[in-house]
Amino acid sequence: MALIATKINAWVRRQRPARWGTSSPHPVLAAALGHWADAPSDIHDHLGVMFAESVAAQPRLIVELGTRGAVSTRALLAAAEVTGAHLLSVDMVDCSTNDIEDRFRQRWSFALADDVAYAGEPFAAFCAARGLPPLADAILIDTSHRYEHTCRELDAWLPRLAPRGVVMFHDTNMGDWFRRLDGRFAKGWNNQRGVIRAIEERLGRRWDETSVFTDTAGGFVVQHSPWSSGFTVLRRVCEPPTPA
Repeated sequence: MALIATKINAWVRRQRPARWGTSSPHPVLAAALGHWADAPSDIHDHLGVMFAESVAAQPRLIVELGTRGAVSTRALLAAAEVTGAHLLSVDMVDCSTNDIEDRFRQRWSFALADDVAYAGEPFAAFCAARGLPPLADAILIDTSHRYEHTCRELDAWLPRLAPRGVVMFHDTNMGDWFRRLDGRFAKGWNNQRGVIRAIEERLGRRWDETSVFTDTAGGFVVQHSPWSSGFTVLRRVCEPPTPA
């Protein structure tokens, strides 16, 4: 019977490869995303995790590095509304005119700047003006996806992460093609492991980013999902050094 069951399972897998959908059950997240809740993209499959991780951080301030079309911005703004936080987005291209509803825009600030340079005095001044410590409770990094730039971002922004904060990275499993949860493939970009390699070197680990994995390293709990160009979450579990 076991052999027959194995053969049946193998046949079923060939006929109906595993596919999964994503949904946005939280009403605030659904409202913030609008039609983007169902629009296919490489970030779409990670929006729910992004929202949940940001809410779990109980933030006062969320920072987004890389804005582009503001799809991830909407998910982070939903988390900001649920928790009463503020979202700061930083990008070298002016994304301030993106179509964000007034309901959410009031919780959003946009800085037209280099994200590495902004982590210094500009960020400290931004926080001081709002009576906040110069720390972010949740950070999303989704910028150039290049190794050298990601290394500089880690150097600049990890000291700005709160003691129990979370930092999230998109594009940690990039290649010529990527597969979404719905089973579809789309054209990607092979960045020579740029983002995940920078994280590995920072935390002293070597991972297989094509797999689902969890780990603890360098004072962080690490969780990784390989689909849709990869999404890696680092949740801090120890006290960081005092920011300069």
